[in-house]
Amino acid sequence: MPNRRWLRYDPNDDKSRHAAADADCCEEMAEKYHWRLVSVELNGSEILPVDCVFDGKTEFPDWYKEREGKEDEDD
Repeated sequence: MPNRRWLRYDPNDDKSRHAAADADCCEEMAEKYHWRLVSVELNGSEILPVDCVFDGKTEFPDWYKEREGKEDEDD
């Protein structure tokens, strides 16, 4: 079954997709989060027109939870 656009992680292929403005943004994302960029695909969106395809299940850090924990330590 092909990966539906709304399904950001495909467990069958073990690939994740994150929308971006262009291929350079995909490369920056890969470098920043230490993810392996596999390919860049056009997705038909006018706002974020490419999908960055990464190996494995990738998730952005939860900065809110990290910040909340740091505030608790400061008390």
